[in-house]
Amino acid sequence: MIFAVISDFFVGPVKSLIAATLLSGVLLYSWIGVNSIGGLYAFCIIYGSFAAGVQSLFPAACSGLALDLSKVGVRVGMVFTVVSVACLTGPPLAGALIGVAGGSFLGAQLFGGTAFVIGTALLLASYQVKKRLETS
Repeated sequence: MIFAVISDFFVGPVKSLIAATLLSGVLLYSWIGVNSIGGLYAFCIIYGSFAAGVQSLFPAACSGLALDLSKVGVRVGMVFTVVSVACLTGPPLAGALIGVAGGSFLGAQLFGGTAFVIGTALLLASYQVKKRLETS
């Protein structure tokens, strides 16, 4: 909810999504240091808040990156098609990493954090390209 308020009143959906994805990636890396049930509960609450920001801002940011509003529906559909592949393959990959590591979550934690950080870099690149196209 906090990301929606920040998006609506301060910086816009794309910048808010960039912040949410970066912080989600950092939080996935910090999951490595969690070693108690209480810490896991705290991590889940904090990470869940940031991950919810990513989920809720994603469609708005897709439309915020479009220069031609008549093509927003097609572009959002295309992006969700690509994301569906990640949603279908990510959990089995993480499970395989956990299985190969003998039950250790380290590989899955690094995989998830790295995926979020790469996603943040791609969002930043998209935002910069849009800004350049707007000014030319």
